Amino acid sequence: MPAKKKNIIIIFLAVIIIAGAIGFYFYNKGPVNVKNAAAIKTEAAALYQSFLKDSTVAKKTYLNNVLEVSGLVMKVSKNQENQVIVMLQTNESGAYVNCTMEEVAGLAENKQVTLKGICTGMGMGDADLGIMGDVYLVRCYLIK
Repeated sequence: MPAKKKNIIIIFLAVIIIAGAIGFYFYNKGPVNVKNAAAIKTEAAALYQSFLKDSTVAKKTYLNNVLEVSGLVMKVSKNQENQVIVMLQTNESGAYVNCTMEEVAGLAENKQVTLKGICTGMGMGDADLGIMGDVYLVRCYLIK
């Protein structure tokens, strides 16, 4: 077999092995440890305003990233899946930063808190019904 053909086969096999190793790593990587991950710090009102002002830039900055969000708890409730939901106040009437909690100890309405979670974006809401969209955080923990 000519040397050129042999080199091409070796390079092709090396690329396949490297791609397989990378795929194996990402498949077995597991979820982010939100409690210990580095976070982007922001206020609930500022986070909401950034999505209102320019959602494209906000998505690039916050989407799928761990955030540390400070704000006033307006409401603590449970969703249909029996998960605790904390609504942080924003400057917009009827609009909140909606946080799905992993742990709930120390939460109370009208209390200033800092939560850490993963941003999943902004919901659409319904303009015809006057419902504002919320910014959503999942897997949240109370920091203080």
